[in-house]
Amino acid sequence: MAGTGMRREHDPLPLLAGAAQRVRCMPIRCMPITWRETLVRKRVFNWLGERFVYLGIGGEAGAAPEQQAQGLFARAAAELAADGLALNRNVVRTRVFGRTRTDRDIASAARGAAFVGQARAATSSFVSPDHCGHADVALDLYAMVAPKQGAARRATEMEPVQPFIRHLVWGPFVFHAGMTNEHEPTLQAQCAEILPRAGARLKENGCDWPNVVRASFYLHRSETVDSLLAAIRAAAPVPLDNAEIEFVEGYSRPNKLVEIEITARR
Repeated sequence: MAGTGMRREHDPLPLLAGAAQRVRCMPIRCMPITWRETLVRKRVFNWLGERFVYLGIGGEAGAAPEQQAQGLFARAAAELAADGLALNRNVVRTRVFGRTRTDRDIASAARGAAFVGQARAATSSFVSPDHCGHADVALDLYAMVAPKQGAARRATEMEPVQPFIRHLVWGPFVFHAGMTNEHEPTLQAQCAEILPRAGARLKENGCDWPNVVRASFYLHRSETVDSLLAAIRAAAPVPLDNAEIEFVEGYSRPNKLVEIEITARR
């Protein structure tokens, strides 16, 4: 689609805007893994000088949602361990999906129990039956191998502390938690509030919009791509060559129309 790259559902390597080319990563390994009749998608890739592992995990269909949600992170821990990584050391971004808002809440609570202190990462959460398949919950997780320069991992909390962090800085990367607005009535007004706030947070770590290497927009299905692009352009100089858009049914609370994730490289 002109002007933006549209990501296929569950694809961790989005299309770049305009040129419609894949982000410049070197896939090392991609394997489907079954666990109690659940498909776990795993990809190891290099991106901008660092090594990442992506996991796409669905809940165990037929189990109680609480059991499914806990299982997401048990499976993630096992898969990361196979690559010498760990939930409490290497995860940089997670997204949880629920078939309903109640399922989303359950998955979010399980995530909160799995990550504490400096293990906390950039997060977002959505209501999206399409992401869940036959299950009630699902997880997208990105982990990063420790940077070669040995930089310390630093998660900055909101004040007061919230279920989500402000941002995670590790090596050259800055990972912002998903940002939303439930008070403004229109998509344009929500973007007009969210994106300047995101720009101010970029500056907290010596970055600005040219430093953004990925901007992910999780758009409500009632809205259109063209409306979102117009709202973005009116609000901030977001580098759309590094943008992706995906549709969802809902968020943590009503009235939200978009959730925006920002990743920057210093």
